[in-house]
Amino acid sequence: MFGFTIVWIGQIISLLGTSMTGFAMTIWAYEKTNAATALAMIGFFFVTPMLIASPFAGALVDRSNRKLMMMVSDLASGIATIIILILYSTGHLEIWHLFITSAFQGVFQSFQWPAYSAAISTMIPKEQYGRANGMLSLADTASNIFAPILAGALLGFIGFSGILLIDIATFVFAIGALLFVHIPQPKITQEGLQ
Repeated sequence: MFGFTIVWIGQIISLLGTSMTGFAMTIWAYEKTNAATALAMIGFFFVTPMLIASPFAGALVDRSNRKLMMMVSDLASGIATIIILILYSTGHLEIWHLFITSAFQGVFQSFQWPAYSAAISTMIPKEQYGRANGMLSLADTASNIFAPILAGALLGFIGFSGILLIDIATFVFAIGALLFVHIPQPKITQEGLQ
């Protein structure tokens, strides 16, 4: 459970940062366009690529290193956030940039959850699955509740760029947590080779 808890802490912090960015991004997009359509389009460009890539991502995760897949997913989301930060800081951020970065993040997010959930089954004994599932539910629920509160409270003080910097720091933290934990790979069977 110790290794799983370290990964869980890294992922909950990263999820909180990502959710804060998502909230701040919707505020920025609404202020920029004054239309709810832009918000819906950002969601569309995130979810659609994720749905399309998910069947392939699951199959690829089953044949790949789960730890590496989680790290690549976090890194890709971090790169998208860095791009948004650079564009925003230079005054060049447009709404269509968010569509592209959301699609990019959606594709890589389709790898994150299968890799994370598959890693759990190799990291902890079966009698701890219920506890691990409860911790995963807590992480998801906590980020949905606290991210908008934190982002809303901090937005006035540190601005949109500050929220993006927090998100980048949380990606670094999550990848760092993964570096310190061994995630066993399942044994490849004869069926897995065919």
